[in-house]
Amino acid sequence: MKEFFLKHRRALILASIVLILVLLFTTTSLTLPRGSRSKLIDQINTCSVPTGEIVAHGIDVSKYQGDIDFESVKADGYSFVILRAGVSEGMDTNFESNYEKAVSAGLDVGCYFYTYATTTEEIAAEARQVLKYIKGKTFSYPVFLDFEFYDLQDYDRYDENTAMINKFCTIIKRGGFYPGVYTSNSIYDSYIDCYELGNKWDFWIACYVDHSFEDESFKDGYSMWQYSDSGSVSGIDGNVDLDVCYVDYPALVSEFKENVSKYIG
Repeated sequence: MKEFFLKHRRALILASIVLILVLLFTTTSLTLPRGSRSKLIDQINTCSVPTGEIVAHGIDVSKYQGDIDFESVKADGYSFVILRAGVSEGMDTNFESNYEKAVSAGLDVGCYFYTYATTTEEIAAEARQVLKYIKGKTFSYPVFLDFEFYDLQDYDRYDENTAMINKFCTIIKRGGFYPGVYTSNSIYDSYIDCYELGNKWDFWIACYVDHSFEDESFKDGYSMWQYSDSGSVSGIDGNVDLDVCYVDYPALVSEFKENVSKYIG
């Protein structure tokens, strides 16, 4: 036995090392925090783009784009605009004027609200505030929750984040408006229950990759894709976010409004 060990010592040591590494890998993979696997996949293969059909091209804007000539935006080939209604601290100072000018230019309009909330109680209060901001306005695109605050990007917040999104969208829907969620592909994959939420609410995903979007869509299940944060559009000084939409929202939102009591009920 001693002679066998001495003769095959190197092979036995190598086999032992391999066995230890296999056990370590197996244990680690079984105890990965929720979302780690999808995060790893994101890093390896970010933003796959299977074939799909684009319905409309649009932009999203806030006070940071300044005074916008929406007539020129439309003439440049964009049919919709998503306006920032506000953030947790209050209404966007250009929201009212942007809304009036965009509607006057004949653009389809939606809005979004950027949250810093970290609890369902806080986001419920914000949703009710958003309903005050948009009262009396007509939208042909959704009212989106902008869910990207850094503090929300935590694996331990998975269930709380999911509950927050459900709470916001439910309040907006009960207020008579069609809700949606804006976020990044990494948050969608890692920090929320995308299976539950994706079956309830429409998602608008931000992901900036090389693209040829004339005959491609971002990913099955996403309604809109923000593909650039550095676009150039007539009527706007400086960079602007660019989006494509895969859903006929004017028709969908119109149908929602006609049957709003059924949807709310």
